[in-house]
Amino acid sequence: MKQDKQDRRSQRTRHLVNDAMLALLFEKHYDAITVQDILDRAGIGRSTFYTHFFDKEDVLTSIAEQMLDMFGKQLAQRQEKGAIIPILELFEHVQQHEQYFRAMLRGHTAEVFWEAAQTAFSKTVELALSTVYAENASPAISREVIAQYLTGSILTLLKWWLKAEMPYSPEHMEQVVQQLALPGVWATVAREKPSP
Repeated sequence: MKQDKQDRRSQRTRHLVNDAMLALLFEKHYDAITVQDILDRAGIGRSTFYTHFFDKEDVLTSIAEQMLDMFGKQLAQRQEKGAIIPILELFEHVQQHEQYFRAMLRGHTAEVFWEAAQTAFSKTVELALSTVYAENASPAISREVIAQYLTGSILTLLKWWLKAEMPYSPEHMEQVVQQLALPGVWATVAREKPSP
């Protein structure tokens, strides 16, 4: 029971810090944000912060992982329907939280956030590929390479879409990914392709 309280307290602290960082990113560039700014906004002490995070870059990584954890859950739901990647859900989520993602396109924030997103999302995609193609032990191209390719393609398109002020609907963007990125993936897998 004591461990459960500590876990909840830890989750609460991480949530407060992540929310504080996101709020600050709406107000100013990442380089102008200090750890003290985060502490003041989150209402926590320095020792509490450093118990959970190394620095402000670690907070950005945590935010990326938190956002992508949601996609992992959506991915699991899509797999039940025979799908691999929640492309539509990804674009819809970004559209619904446009302000947050726009804040993640500025300065050093973009580099840290999108690198963390690439890492976390590619792991999710690779896991999905392993689950769906478990019986195919040796595809022509490794699942890791396929996951990196898909993730890079999708995230690059997603960043462009945001910067261009979302000129197309999420449904249209899903069709773009379906037509451009997925045919090559299905060609490498030695079984009938599932729907994405």
